[in-house]
Amino acid sequence: MWDHQRPSHRMATCNLLFLLLFTCQRVKAEFSIDDLSLTFDPGADVGRDTNVTVTCHATVSRSQGFTPQYEFSIEKDNKVVNRTTSTSDTFDYPIKAARVSDSGGYQCRLSIQGKKKSSKKETLTITGTQTPQISVDSSSIMEGDEVTATCRAPGERGAFTYYFYVGDQEAAIRESNIEESSVKLQLSNSGRNNLTCQYFVSLLGKHMPSSVSTPKYVFVKEIAISVSLAISPSMEIIEADNFSASCVVNSSPRSETVSLIMGKNILSQGRGRVDYSAVAKANDSGEYMCKVEVNGVAKTDKKMLMVKELFSKPRLIFNPEQAFEGEFVRLSCESTNLERIKKEDIKYSIYKNNYLQPMGNINGQMVIQAGPSGNDNYHCMAEAKSISKKSDVIIFRSKVLASKPDIFVKQKVILGEKFDIYCKSNGTLPITYTLYQGGKKLQNTTIYDSWAEARFNTSIKQKEHIGTFRCRAQNDGSKNYSDSLPLSAVVVEHLGKPLLTTLPVPHNVEEGQELTLICNVPSGTPPITFKWFSSGSKTVLHTKTVNANSSHHVIPQMEKTDSGEYYCHALNAANAVDSDRVIIQVKLASWKKVVIVGICLLVVAALVVVIIARYKAKRVGVNVGPSVWTERPSSSDSSDRSSVHSHNDPDVEYTEVVHPQPVDPARVPLKKGTDTVYSELQTAPLDPSEHVDNGAVEYAELNHDLPEPVD
Repeated sequence: MWDHQRPSHRMATCNLLFLLLFTCQRVKAEFSIDDLSLTFDPGADVGRDTNVTVTCHATVSRSQGFTPQYEFSIEKDNKVVNRTTSTSDTFDYPIKAARVSDSGGYQCRLSIQGKKKSSKKETLTITGTQTPQISVDSSSIMEGDEVTATCRAPGERGAFTYYFYVGDQEAAIRESNIEESSVKLQLSNSGRNNLTCQYFVSLLGKHMPSSVSTPKYVFVKEIAISVSLAISPSMEIIEADNFSASCVVNSSPRSETVSLIMGKNILSQGRGRVDYSAVAKANDSGEYMCKVEVNGVAKTDKKMLMVKELFSKPRLIFNPEQAFEGEFVRLSCESTNLERIKKEDIKYSIYKNNYLQPMGNINGQMVIQAGPSGNDNYHCMAEAKSISKKSDVIIFRSKVLASKPDIFVKQKVILGEKFDIYCKSNGTLPITYTLYQGGKKLQNTTIYDSWAEARFNTSIKQKEHIGTFRCRAQNDGSKNYSDSLPLSAVVVEHLGKPLLTTLPVPHNVEEGQELTLICNVPSGTPPITFKWFSSGSKTVLHTKTVNANSSHHVIPQMEKTDSGEYYCHALNAANAVDSDRVIIQVKLASWKKVVIVGICLLVVAALVVVIIARYKAKRVGVNVGPSVWTERPSSSDSSDRSSVHSHNDPDVEYTEVVHPQPVDPARVPLKKGTDTVYSELQTAPLDPSEHVDNGAVEYAELNHDLPEPVD
């Protein structure tokens, strides 16, 4: 039928479905989770066996007609304990007969169509635990047998740690996740034994204890067996006495193994009875024990034996305790606290490196000479009534007198400044060192370490004083000492102010010329490092180290740009000083001067040639017109000439004037040459009405050696 509907109806139906779908989507999207809370009913702090309800409640704002699906989950200590999905905004989680293990932090979480919210974490506290119950599989056992004890915590939940006690002593610990635990116990005490138990519940690292159970009693029957220890002749004896000890098992038949023990040593072992005898020594004092074991149960009997020393442990004595090489030392061995014997009853002997010393060893007395042959390990032995005792080992080393000390310095000795003098000697420590200058005692110090050196701080004012120092070493009081040789060291003297000289002298240096800079110090100890500097250069021109008080640096070819201030720097181990500045002005080279003079002469000659050439050219031009000696041109000519120049600038006319030379030989001849007289004859345009002769600028050259021209 759908296919037979008209297109307009179908279009309307599609539009309606689209509108409904759009409306549903809008309804679905229009909600907001406003709040989520978690509560406990009847409360957050209750006693055990209380029924507790954990409630999650959500407050959601939503559009009309929209019903959300609530996805609730409840967590305890960050672990989910329950979850549900419903259309209700409230979710209840019941806890029936709450236990301590139900205590913890609870939190509710909600999710609606991807939107999530969490409540605040709330704490539930359950107080009170179930009193544990203990039971045993037998109330009476034989000594050495085991009993099984079980501890129960009925109705409790969680992780448990069970403790079992026999009397007041902790007997066993067990861990379990269920409400009971069992353990096997071996009861060692005969008679009535009371057993109890207790448990702890683990909550987030804390352990909540229960009360202690009511005790259960187990009776332990003692095994009918015992052992006895007997020591003779008494419990207090003296070294060299004979003594005996015996262990007897009191049972029938005597088939059990019995042991006689002293300290950690088993002296004797056997079935039913053991015996032990020995000559008493001081180290036999102590506790003796007889022991027999049946079914894991040990029966013992203990007694204390006291053995007094016949004589004390010997002591080896050196007199004197320390001696220098070559000196004599007396050795003696002795014991004290004698019992039932006299001093003469003890035989002494001295050993060197475990070898008996036969020579000079008279009943523990001998003399040795200190030195390399006497250096060794020594001990002595004392013997009486088959009892022998050894002294402690003593290591004897002869003292060595201080050897001739070495005196030296480790750094440069600079005149007038403080420096250190060192002394070192070999010998037995401690060694006292004394520094002398001449016959005067300056300082002293004592050295206690073999690697250390004596150090003295002093100074000198003259170089010759360095050899007046010596050092004295002694380690035997004032009886023996050894002096060093005089101190030998290089003394560095301060440098005086350097003097910088030049070759050639500073005011006579030309371009291209070699310049030698000589630096000289009046005083100071080589080696000396010389450096040359120029004010025009930031770097060192040259550096040289020499074993002399002067040095030089050559600049092979000076330039005009090398002009400036020069100075030298001198350095040795004591100090560094600079010279005064020397000003050097580099002059022009001589050949350049000659070239310049030649060029100037050539220029002057060229100018002369040009002037002469121009002069001759002008002279030819003047000869075309009338000379000074010719008749003045007619007025008509003048007028013609004026008419020609009427519109031009004034003309300058050059006229050569010749002065005749006198022919009188008696007259003093005039200087040969040509004097030029410059006369300016300016022709100015005039008014035609004015009758004025035209003038001309006339340059006359006076030639004294030419005759006056003839008409």
